[in-house]
Amino acid sequence: MNVAVIFYSLYGGTAELAAAIAEGARQGGAAVRLRRVAELAPTDRWSEQERIRAAREHLASVPLAQRDDLVWADGIALGSPARYGAMSAQLGRFLDDARRLSGDLAGKVACVFCSPSPAPGAQRAALHSMIAPLLAHGALIQAPARAETERMDSAARPDSQPPPEPGRGPLGLDLPRARALGRRLALSAQRTRG
Repeated sequence: MNVAVIFYSLYGGTAELAAAIAEGARQGGAAVRLRRVAELAPTDRWSEQERIRAAREHLASVPLAQRDDLVWADGIALGSPARYGAMSAQLGRFLDDARRLSGDLAGKVACVFCSPSPAPGAQRAALHSMIAPLLAHGALIQAPARAETERMDSAARPDSQPPPEPGRGPLGLDLPRARALGRRLALSAQRTRG
């Protein structure tokens, strides 16, 4: 079974989650394609911000996502930072360009993920914005586990955001849960394919 993990990341947090999901999918027995979507902004726009430049350099070796990656996959994970309660324009453009799939995603299992946001409700809204185009293509959405939903609810309230715990990335990302999401996606894709 094949899993495509497709993401956009500006500062590197969503990329860390994507890598953990890809690792979990491999642990679940899947062949994995980790892909980033193309940047829309001119490359010199971010040249003065060290953190963004470092993330760009780190992600340069990750291949760009193509429409064929969606067709190849039995399971799809889409990730984005929460941009004002929506997915990033870059991921939105990729999905708009993929609209010609005309039923090729029907019956495939998909999940979405998002890096934390300090704005109340932004993360949940961004996840919903990624689910809508997948549903339009006929994908079957794998809901987050209850623990992940509770985590999203607490992440939507900055005052209740817990301090970083062991096993979490430098940005406070929950990498163990991301790996678990990848394993579940691989197992779900295997069940629907078989």
